[in-house]
Amino acid sequence: RLIIGQAKLACDLIQKGEFKKIVSVGGGMHHASSAYGSGFCIYNDVAFAARYLIENYGLERILILDTDAHAGNGGSVNTGTCGYFYSDAKVLFIDLHQDPRTIYPGAGYASDIGQGPGRGFTINIPMPLLAGFESYQLAFEEIVEPIAEEFKPQIIIRNGGSDPHFADQLTNLGLPVRGFRMIGEKVRKLSEICQDKEIDLIASGYDKEVLPYAWLALISGLAGFKIEVEEPVSIPQRFQTDYSLEATKEVVGQVKKYHKDYWKCFA
Repeated sequence: RLIIGQAKLACDLIQKGEFKKIVSVGGGMHHASSAYGSGFCIYNDVAFAARYLIENYGLERILILDTDAHAGNGGSVNTGTCGYFYSDAKVLFIDLHQDPRTIYPGAGYASDIGQGPGRGFTINIPMPLLAGFESYQLAFEEIVEPIAEEFKPQIIIRNGGSDPHFADQLTNLGLPVRGFRMIGEKVRKLSEICQDKEIDLIASGYDKEVLPYAWLALISGLAGFKIEVEEPVSIPQRFQTDYSLEATKEVVGQVKKYHKDYWKCFA
């Protein structure tokens, strides 16, 4: 109830003009579905916030950006955030996550693009194993940013925490701490499209040494704070270069191919 309550409060405060950006720590429960919880998530505050804004404030263009290492589940099986909006053109759901063949919940393939009136409004970006700073930067610059600019959202809802970090215990990605600041800065810049309106639901991260540093870096990027956040653990040799960049370029090409009929920026 507290998680849903803080999401509702965030929506109300922004729509009433009291704040432009709100960070909700402990939210982002993107695996929960309408009838049951899963993946450490009981109630889906991400989906609730979007639905609440549509039903109570009449919003027609909401961007949900999921940067958690695990996909926000899938529309074809009607689970997670994706399942709520798989047929809804009012919500553009962009999900960057680890290759679903290698991680729970096994959903979020690039070919899953929505259905009916929502076809083309689900953008899955399955990141290759060990994908690092340059790979995420490429995904934002080649996919997230041009689609967001074309969609022109009225508000952005982002969720995700520190689990794309290279030291996370449950994932196999390669972001350093500075990558989380980059994500925060990218989202802050994107929010200029919608008068700086953005709700950030931060959760996830399964390395207690890394989590506070990654979250701080993310929040500082979102807020525009000039804070130097150090890397809390040593960077192994295999993560000092983003060896997954070429594989990420292939993924980007696949995503563009699946969506070229729906977005002018990919035509």
